Amino acid sequence: MTAPGLEILLTEEEIESTVARLAAELSTRFTDGVVLAGLLRGSVPFLSDLVRAITIRPLIDFIAITPYAPNTGRVRMLKDLDIDIVGRDVVIVEDIVDTGLTTAFIHGELSRRSPRRVCVCTFVDRPARRVVPVELDHVGIEIPDRFVIGYGLDHEGRYRNLRVLASAAPEVLAEDPDAYVGALYPA
Repeated sequence: MTAPGLEILLTEEEIESTVARLAAELSTRFTDGVVLAGLLRGSVPFLSDLVRAITIRPLIDFIAITPYAPNTGRVRMLKDLDIDIVGRDVVIVEDIVDTGLTTAFIHGELSRRSPRRVCVCTFVDRPARRVVPVELDHVGIEIPDRFVIGYGLDHEGRYRNLRVLASAAPEVLAEDPDAYVGALYPA
């Protein structure tokens, strides 16, 4: 079944290959261990696969922040790390970096805690939407300015669990949030 505006950007096999590449990069770079700080909720599928693929022993924790308040640039922390990161290498794990606002905020917060270093690993980079410059140390895929769903990325809570990354038409989803369910989920 096809749906208007839907394009598969990465298949399940391509996702696995991308995760394996990123896991190898992290395993080579952080041989004496690392704290992986997953940004809730979208990073969960990526972080889960990444943790299983790396060859080093990571500590895993999570961070959650509110969405940015319209026209303010303000957020607040909903869930902070439970792990003390003083003197440790920390990798912020994100599903997607687009404006850079969230990444810059989290990077700044964690950097103030005296870690050895803070790096960013994102599955998807969408630089066309960048508002704040951020350094991304490990990138899975760079995409143009498209709305994407799957592999942690959602629309109104839907599509996060897909084993593909797909470009979707926002206007189609606005009219029917379930418009792509038939095309993306096996019967």
